Amino acid sequence: MKAVLAYDGSEHSKKALATLLTMLKKTDELHIVTVIKEAPRSPEQVIIESEEKAKQILESIKENVGDFPVFTKVLESNDVVGSIVEYCKQINCNLIVTGSRGLSGIKKAILGSVSSEIVSKSDVSVLVVK
Repeated sequence: MKAVLAYDGSEHSKKALATLLTMLKKTDELHIVTVIKEAPRSPEQVIIESEEKAKQILESIKENVGDFPVFTKVLESNDVVGSIVEYCKQINCNLIVTGSRGLSGIKKAILGSVSSEIVSKSDVSVLVVK
């Protein structure tokens, strides 16, 4: 299995990472992706404020996740969902994992706006972790 974790530094994405790690086998690939929005500064960038900080966070996670192949990618785009879905197509992943809410500050009734949109636009299965 080749899984992509959409990671934004929020508690929900940390839970999604923990959940995904329990599912992976040594032969599986884990891709951790974060998206830095181009200007202007967005609420999603409260924790991940710059590409350099994002790279440091992802590398730190990579060092602590286990023995299977881990790849990290920082994408820069104003279309968070589109860039995640496109990356998944490029690497031919089988599963996208995301937290139910990110750092947007806008509370949706059931899912966060990014996770909800990933579910509707992805061609592969999506696991949304509460």
